[in-house]
Amino acid sequence: MTSTLAGLPRRTTAALAVLSLALGLGACGGDDDTPAPAPADPNTVATANGPVKGAERTGMRSFFAIPFAKPPVAALRWTAPQAPDNWTAPREATKSAAACLQTSASPFRLSDASEDCLYLDVHVPTGVTGPLPVMVWIHGGAFNTGGTATYSDPSPLVSKGVIVVNIAYRLGAMGFLGHPALADAAGAAGNYGMMDQQAALAWVQANIAAFGGDKANVTIFGESAGGMSVMTHLASPGSKGLFAKAIVQSGAYGANTQLTAAQLQATSTTVVTEALAAANVTCATVDAACLRALPAAVVSTQLATAFNKYMSSPVPSVDGKVLTETVKSAFQAGRNHPVPMINGSNEDEYRLFVAIGELGRRATGDATPALTPAEFSASVQGLIGAQTAPLVEMAYPLASYGSDPLTQPSLALSAVGTDLVFACNALQLSRRVGVTQAAPIWMYEFRDQTAPAVVGNVNGSYALSFPQGAAHSYELQYLFNTTDLANDERQALKNSLTQYWTNFARTGNPSTGGTVPAWSAFTAGAPVVQHLDVQSGGGITASTAAAFETQHKCATFWTGLTF
Repeated sequence: MTSTLAGLPRRTTAALAVLSLALGLGACGGDDDTPAPAPADPNTVATANGPVKGAERTGMRSFFAIPFAKPPVAALRWTAPQAPDNWTAPREATKSAAACLQTSASPFRLSDASEDCLYLDVHVPTGVTGPLPVMVWIHGGAFNTGGTATYSDPSPLVSKGVIVVNIAYRLGAMGFLGHPALADAAGAAGNYGMMDQQAALAWVQANIAAFGGDKANVTIFGESAGGMSVMTHLASPGSKGLFAKAIVQSGAYGANTQLTAAQLQATSTTVVTEALAAANVTCATVDAACLRALPAAVVSTQLATAFNKYMSSPVPSVDGKVLTETVKSAFQAGRNHPVPMINGSNEDEYRLFVAIGELGRRATGDATPALTPAEFSASVQGLIGAQTAPLVEMAYPLASYGSDPLTQPSLALSAVGTDLVFACNALQLSRRVGVTQAAPIWMYEFRDQTAPAVVGNVNGSYALSFPQGAAHSYELQYLFNTTDLANDERQALKNSLTQYWTNFARTGNPSTGGTVPAWSAFTAGAPVVQHLDVQSGGGITASTAAAFETQHKCATFWTGLTF
């Protein structure tokens, strides 16, 4: 692909090629001894702000660490992202920029993190002519961890003829603090991380043609907080026109936990008050200037600690700017952007979180790190409340989860969390979209019980008491090169998943392209859930929504979860 011609209409490209040939022949036949100019570097692309140079990789060219906004530091802390400064010399990077500051205590936080973090990566297939479908990846991490570096090898997707853009956004206390002193002229505060995502999507609209991409064919996709981000864009008035399709992976979890602007500002006030007291910082007035002048050490310690105490897993708030209503209410009223969607969850989502708990207890030397029946009861109360917990325990009796008393509490809690937080919300989302919008939706469940465990491996051996199966986020290693999948049947599933995702990005239908089993849309008349599994586990098959509903107790117990 010649970047200077990428994205131009075919007729225009051909005309320019003929003109270039004519000019070259004229130079050869004349008396002018001036040497012809050197050909343009095919690895360099001119963006609206300046040139960027790509790194050659197998089958793709990666343009790392492109700024899409000014560094959100000093006076730009907790403000809407600003357009980046222009540059003239080609920017060249061989890896992703530092992740946005991780103010969480999560075991998944990245150590290479900075407030100066608003960069994106563009991965372009080589040897393919455009305009190409574009897939914009929004990473997960509970809105407080994660970054683009983890997903720096999207070649399983790119090799199927799409451009993948990985974007960063402010996290945790830097992205979702909504102190009233930070309110803009319209009174909105918070959701800076979502504004960053919108700025990145606007950058794609303005620049992706230069890389050979089709700005009219952009699919946004994300997992966990990234999936919730996709849902937020589907509900946000400011995201209209920035994408044409959407993939929600395990993202329906936060629809009932969104704070109002008043709630966010009240909670943020408490966070700031505690943080300043803990840091022994006194401001004559706790205003925007005071907060934006806080030392980095205070931000990453005392402010982070207080933020995590009150908002350990933030979700976008109803700030009146990014969101004028909850995501749930937008979908219920059919005010979401009606684009084609893929939506789904994993069969054993909550096992990841139970595994993290056991791993933490092992790290502290707990002699009995596996979850006990008493701890199961306490955990259920934490999820659903003390009043309802006894009913949950009756619906999920420990004896139903294998014959080993050591693992029964962990597997039972995993089932409760999976059904309550992820599976039933995902089903309700599919049902609502299948009824209220004309654009189609496809639903899946990732079910590979052999998926390599992301956590729990200690000194080369699996150290936990129970298997994690198809846990939360475990499908990601089937879309990106993050883990050695080790055997052919998992590689085959990876090929199918990436084919489905790129088919959808290209045509709006996951079944159109490549050799993959048919996948029917989820409709009111025929609600179908596609099982994504390795061959030995059942392979890729379709089931009814009723079977999914029975497995996850959506109709028998969680009937109140009406997304």
